[in-house]
Order: sequence, then C-alpha cells, then structure tokens
Amino acid sequence: MLTGAPLEEVRRRNMAWDRGLGSVINGQGIMRSDIVREVATIPEDEVIMTCVAMRDPDDGFAANAVRSDREPNGDFVRFVGSAD
Repeated sequence: MLTGAPLEEVRRRNMAWDRGLGSVINGQGIMRSDIVREVATIPEDEVIMTCVAMRDPDDGFAANAVRSDREPNGDFVRFVGSAD
C-alpha cells in the first residue's frame, strides 16, 4: 500500500497529467543540486529531497519510444489495502 511520500508523488504526477503535463522523478536534480539551487533560488539551508521534471509531453522524442521486456506486475506485485 502506498502511503506518505510515495502516495503524494503519485498524486502530483496524476494532477500534472490531468493538466496535460508529463512528469518524471529526476535523480539528476539531486546529483546536481548546485544547478537546481541556482535556477530555483533554493537557499543552502534547505534540503532538496527529490526533483520532479514536468513539461508538455514530446511523443516524438526517441527516448519515449524505448520499451523493455518485463514480467507483468501481476506476477510479483501485491496491492494491500486498495480497492480491486
């Protein structure tokens, strides 16, 4: 069951999608927090926990066509406490 921060992240992503924005959790924002701080004017005494990149989806961007073979979620995921 998703709770706390993971649940809030799902809600933010869905709200963005409902407004026509694509979003992705972006680890580069943590690794390059110096750039994020400068662009977003975040002071040094505040901690950057995660970054979420948002923009208009670009279906023509090559990376968006990448697909990988994976086991279906139903083979190994169990959702607890959510409606079926």
